[in-house]
Amino acid sequence: HAILDLKGYAGEGEFVETYPFVPYQFRPALKMIHAERPRILVADSVGVGKTIEAGLILRELQARNDDFESVLIICPKPLVAEHKWRSEMKRFDENFTELDGALLREAINECDKDGEWPVALRKTILPYSLMTKELLTGKGRQKGLLDLEEPVHFDLVIIDEAHHIRHSNTGAYRVARYFTD
Repeated sequence: HAILDLKGYAGEGEFVETYPFVPYQFRPALKMIHAERPRILVADSVGVGKTIEAGLILRELQARNDDFESVLIICPKPLVAEHKWRSEMKRFDENFTELDGALLREAINECDKDGEWPVALRKTILPYSLMTKELLTGKGRQKGLLDLEEPVHFDLVIIDEAHHIRHSNTGAYRVARYFTD
């Protein structure tokens, strides 16, 4: 497997788009794979290619681990509404589902019933707007993440615009901690 192998046949007669990679975009992936504890903060300027860097990390982790299958992207709601992450990940031949409130409740209910996160949502995008304290604790008869027998696990969690979770007393911060601990 080669980290540069991002151009090629994607099936159905379609070819994956070629990227004009810049060498510095590989640094986060290299840092991640060599880290003792694989966590990394990428805080480059706007337009530098952080989304491409995230895609390169995703591809490298997939190439190194056959069991790698689940990814959660957390980002602001406008980026979900504009389908930014979903369209950027399609460039890497990755299909992501954007969660809304109803789909998220359905996923938690299925996880409660079956004991695991739904297979169809293994690659998903969660807006900050849904990351409330009620998502953790539940509300009324609706179960929360903390009510599940087994915690929900993703092989990779990408948090875009992480400054949105800087306050530890918010639901967004607590939900992000739930998914990353």
